[in-house]
Amino acid sequence: MFRLDKEEKSRFKNTSNCLMLGKLASKDELYYSTDDPIMPFGQSSNPQFFVKPLSPEPVPLLELNSMFIERNLNPLYIGLTDNNLRFPRNFYPAGYMYTYDLDKRIDSLNRRLENKLIVFRPQINYSKALDGYSEKIFKNIEILNIDDGYRDGAEYASVPKLGMSISSWDSSLQSGKALRFQDFYYHSEGPKYVICGEYLYKLNGDWNASDDHGWVYESSFDSTVERVKIDPDAISDYQIYGSDNLVFLDLKYLQEAESSFVRVAVEDKERVDSKHDMSSKTHHLHEEKNGSDQDEIDYDNLEIQFIEHLTTLGESKRLFYDLDDLINFHVSVKTNPITVLAGMSGTGKSQLALLYAEAMGLKQDKDTLLVLPISPSYTEPSDLLGYLNASTGLYVPSDTGFVEFLKHAKDDPEQMHMVVFDEMNLSQVEHWFAPFISILELPENQERRLRLYNKDMATCHNRSDYPDSIEIGDNIVFIGTANIDETTKNFSDRFLDRANIVTLRKLSFSYLAEREPVEPTKPLISFGAKDVFTKWRSENHAIGAFSLDELKFFDQLHETIQQYDNQKGVSHRVIRKMGEYLNSIPLNSSGKPYLDRKIVIDLQIKQRILTKIRGSSDQFQDLIGTASETQGDVQQSELFTLFISEQAREISDFEFTLAEIHRKAREMRIHDYAS
Repeated sequence: MFRLDKEEKSRFKNTSNCLMLGKLASKDELYYSTDDPIMPFGQSSNPQFFVKPLSPEPVPLLELNSMFIERNLNPLYIGLTDNNLRFPRNFYPAGYMYTYDLDKRIDSLNRRLENKLIVFRPQINYSKALDGYSEKIFKNIEILNIDDGYRDGAEYASVPKLGMSISSWDSSLQSGKALRFQDFYYHSEGPKYVICGEYLYKLNGDWNASDDHGWVYESSFDSTVERVKIDPDAISDYQIYGSDNLVFLDLKYLQEAESSFVRVAVEDKERVDSKHDMSSKTHHLHEEKNGSDQDEIDYDNLEIQFIEHLTTLGESKRLFYDLDDLINFHVSVKTNPITVLAGMSGTGKSQLALLYAEAMGLKQDKDTLLVLPISPSYTEPSDLLGYLNASTGLYVPSDTGFVEFLKHAKDDPEQMHMVVFDEMNLSQVEHWFAPFISILELPENQERRLRLYNKDMATCHNRSDYPDSIEIGDNIVFIGTANIDETTKNFSDRFLDRANIVTLRKLSFSYLAEREPVEPTKPLISFGAKDVFTKWRSENHAIGAFSLDELKFFDQLHETIQQYDNQKGVSHRVIRKMGEYLNSIPLNSSGKPYLDRKIVIDLQIKQRILTKIRGSSDQFQDLIGTASETQGDVQQSELFTLFISEQAREISDFEFTLAEIHRKAREMRIHDYAS
């Protein structure tokens, strides 16, 4: 029994202004062993049920819990179904109102609430005790929503969601303006997290109560305000809607996102009088922000998160790839204008391209991903882009949607976009991709424009929709898939000089049989933001990635190839791209490169140099040599001899390179031609 004064009752009453999240208590979570999660309520045909909170309780209710436990009373919330205000009828189980059988009602209510999340407002109710002056206190609930997003063991933070602009919010934090957060109980301490616009803020400073029942953010010298740009799709699985003013975010998810937050400079200033002219202060703040270091994101850690997400996302779909292949593909994509996944049919090339796009948060329905199956009939760029009809004066875009996609990428420059050319070598790539081969090689700080038509030579009546040219920014990545067989076309040296050709290894069937799907990680931010993805590229000087001995070896390799074809060899572009690749290898959580340097040099020579060594035995037999099906060594091969030399072995074992030379040598013996 309790005897409460008016002030205490007022504090309890005010808690009904906040939203909370809970679940139907399990049997082992009940306070009394004789209770059930759902049980009869006196002599009524309406059962009662017990709710365990999963979000923080207001301090007055925590104090009430202690009072309950001291008196050996149940501290859980009690839900009642005898009042539409407490349990709205639209949340009733199907058929609940058509029976008065208590057992049936309990059973249907259990099916309705089990493994569900309950959004509610706490309601503190009283009834007179038998002694006539003390009272019984009941912790009841008013249900606002029942959500299907339950996950076992999850707990949540209550996060206010503001309707004000980001500039107003930042200004309020700086100026000491009193803030109020609807549906959030803050009469003990202010919120730890707040959503404003497209940012999630983390507030590590102190909140002080104001005279008008609001809160003022007091940031000391050591306090920080941090924020991260949130992706609605990425966060949706870990966000429970409470109201337009408040959501619940999974605590585990917030912990995993710690490294993603960026510090926002907030100084501990003297609070100015509300009548003070704020214009000079706002100007000063603007100058401070421009001068502060805004680049404090741990991009290395974000890249680790991305790789983990890519791996687990694939495994959740039963798409298993060798980790070295995933890293090789990832580094190729981020350092190269176009990357081609090649190899035998059925190794998951197209699936990997789509998986990578999904891991980045790119989607076709959001116009950030375009999948283009290449037809053998494609012979020129207009097949993909469209053309200007000279008779009508109208630009007619191709039904591929490529032009619209490029326009979308131009209009949304801070978002990464991806084009996947599926089976791109069914037609001669250089014919339909020709304009891009030159454009993509231009530096990123130089304007790269794709011309659709000549505006000086022809009139275009729909020019407002289809301009004469489109700028191709560094927010587009191109990925191709290619099979190598009798139905496909070879890539030209011009294309190969600009592309990374990644060949996926087929994992053994016994290995795949032992693997089980896993739950993918759920990142808080979108890895498809350009300011994240482009930071994963190293800006270090490319040639500085190599030692002098390595450069001498590449010179020797170039001279060896030049003896057989002076149009082939190791170009400056290839060395530059190899250096960019080496400099951009991500580090794992132990601070070590995901790929060993020797393996990288081996892979890059196979992917960038050996791909161009192909031709007849009359031209290349002495360079490539010949090999039988069973014999391990390659006979009479200058390349093989070079890569097993002592000089080469100081650089790498060249396992992949030697295997590729052996493959070409076998082809040379069988067909008098190496592909």
